[in-house]
Amino acid sequence: MEILANFQHNPERAARAIKSVEEMVDYFHAAIARLRIHPHEGLVHSLMTAEIEGDRFTDDEVVANSIIVMVGGQETTTTLIGNGLLTLLRNPSQLQQLKSDPALMPSAVEELLRYESPVQQTARLAPHDLEFGGKRIRKRQAVVAVLAAANRDPEVFTDPDRLDLGRQDNRHVAFGWAAHFCLGAALARVEAQIAFEMLLRRFPDMKLDSTPPKWRCNLDLRGLESLQVAFGQKAKTSVPCAEGESR
Repeated sequence: MEILANFQHNPERAARAIKSVEEMVDYFHAAIARLRIHPHEGLVHSLMTAEIEGDRFTDDEVVANSIIVMVGGQETTTTLIGNGLLTLLRNPSQLQQLKSDPALMPSAVEELLRYESPVQQTARLAPHDLEFGGKRIRKRQAVVAVLAAANRDPEVFTDPDRLDLGRQDNRHVAFGWAAHFCLGAALARVEAQIAFEMLLRRFPDMKLDSTPPKWRCNLDLRGLESLQVAFGQKAKTSVPCAEGESR
């Protein structure tokens, strides 16, 4: 997924990335063709049959939305769990508080989303001329919204650089906002709560190993490539942080 949501210039990866995107497009076009002959319920079929006042998606729009949902459902939730685990292990007092009070888990997930946002930034084209923050933005100019910075805004969050699993009124924008709010937010929250509850229950003595965590090279999706952790005094393992990434 390195080409998706990545503003970095990596010419050596371009051919492989373009080939991957082309294969994904071909895969979903083939799925559409199969569903026209043998329809059955599912995401692609729902996109194919969705209609509002007679307006329906083209095949290319079905493919584009299928890819976005696939990436959003895989990359961001995986990153949330990996980043969140590292954050908890780096803050043992907060981790102990969560272990002592499992009812804190929903607000803990919200704070982990705010504190170490899986999606760091997103880009939009201005729909019309406007002035924002004292800056003049012209119609169709690209604007990069840095969600991670907004989630550390001292005008919104008290002591924003401090992890507080019980933080109240946590109006973070890790899932976007308004019309651009993540459609999978509810599912991601549930998945993260289940994952952290399971990890804390099964591995109560998990600690960070001395090996520094390795971050992926992606400006938009901030996530780990590997995270070395220890169980007890001797055992050590590498927690997989993204499917297909190095262990």
